[in-house]
Order: sequence, then structure tokens, then C-alpha cells
Amino acid sequence: MVPTLPDGAGPLLMAPFRVALGLLGLSLGASLVRPAWGRGPAALAAVALLAGLAIRGHCIAFLPLTNKFESFSAAALGVATAAVLAWRPTRAFGAFATAVAAAFLAAALSFPKALAYPPPLMHTVWYFLHVPLSFLAYGVWTIAAGAALAWALEGRDPAWLPRIHRLALQGLGLWSASMICGGVWGVLAWGAYFLWDPKVIWSVILWFHYATFVHVRLTPSLRSRPWVGPVMAGLGFLFVLVAYVGTSFFFGRSSHAFG
Repeated sequence: MVPTLPDGAGPLLMAPFRVALGLLGLSLGASLVRPAWGRGPAALAAVALLAGLAIRGHCIAFLPLTNKFESFSAAALGVATAAVLAWRPTRAFGAFATAVAAAFLAAALSFPKALAYPPPLMHTVWYFLHVPLSFLAYGVWTIAAGAALAWALEGRDPAWLPRIHRLALQGLGLWSASMICGGVWGVLAWGAYFLWDPKVIWSVILWFHYATFVHVRLTPSLRSRPWVGPVMAGLGFLFVLVAYVGTSFFFGRSSHAFG
């Protein structure tokens, strides 16, 4: 007999997410008025999101990434965490990072919030590695785009450029590890490392884009063009949105579609 789950939209389960959205809004406002003040509320929002997901995970005794609500909440957590770790007190950077995190969380709150037990397909350690690494990579690459926006809007300070490239490289490392774990999981789940699935195809596109990105600084003909890195960071963020959201909502049925 399957045990009864608590109401996924109950006050206790929903409170951390609503608090996190309010804190992200506070961080956004602070970033526009006094950028240095934006980091604290963003950090508290990340803690609230982690607590909210941990409570849901406790209820199902599993990693709480089984539906749209949990997925978008995890995306918000990834962006908020990366923003806090890479924070620089500038209006463009803080406002972009917190706005994206808040947008993901607001989207999460618009979806059904019922708790659900995971299907047998997810009962493998490779799932526990693959999915969190993916969300961390999304978050780091989003923050790279925020740094690129700050470079473009705030005087094109060359100090931003190594930070943008470093974030791109860190995201690539996380994404590479995620793809390796996902490939092993794919063999266990579907009997193949690679499927002609929209999410998988766009994952490969993302990898090649950022693999190219991290080599830009090594290309002699591009060293005199500082705009290349920021442009690639902005384009990469668009690719992240396609790979994460577009493949599940607009590219037909995917094996990775949200529940």
C-alpha cells in the first residue's frame, strides 16, 4: 500500500518558497538602490529555497525534483546560490541575477504543487548526481550572463572579463560532469548513452558553445576583441533557456519533459 502524502500546497510546505520570493524581491530592490545590500537577502532566499526543497524531499524520502514546481524552484536556487557566491555590488549584476531567480520561482509558484513519489527510473545514484549538477551549471552560466550585462552597461570595465570567462569555465566543468552522469543514467534507463531527444541535443549544443567560449581567450585573433566573451555569455544564457525550458514546453514530447 502506497502511503498517503501530505498536501504539497500546505502552509508549512509553501512558506519557505513564498518567503524566498519576497526576499528575492527585496534583493532586487536593494540591488537597484544600494547594490552592496542585495547580497544578504539573496543569500537568505537561497537558504529558504533549500529548506523548502529539503522539507519536500523529506516528505517523499527522495530528491524533490519530480515536477514543474520543484524543477523551477531548483532553478531559482541554482541561480540564487551562484549569484551569492559570485556577487559584485553593481546594479546591473545584482538586479539581473535576482530578477532571473525571482522569475523562475514565480513560474514555479504558478504550477501545481502536489507531492509525488518518483518513478522507478529515477531510483539511481546517477540521477542524484546528474540533476543537481545541471541546475548548478544553469545557475553559474546565468550569472556569467549577468556579469556580461554589467560589463556592457557599466563602463565596460575590463575587470569583468576574466570573471565572465571563469564563470563560463566553471559552468562547463559542472555541465561536463552532469553529462557524464546523465550518459551512465541513460544506459541504465534506456540502454543508450545518447538519444535523439530535444533535451539531449540541446545539452550537446550547450556543451559545444561553452567549450568554444572557454577557448576564446586562447585565440590570438580574438584577444583584441573584448566584446566576444560577453556576447557569448549572453548568447549562452539564451541557449540555457532553450535547453531548460524550451525543450520541455515547445519541442514536443521529450524524455526529459517536466512532470
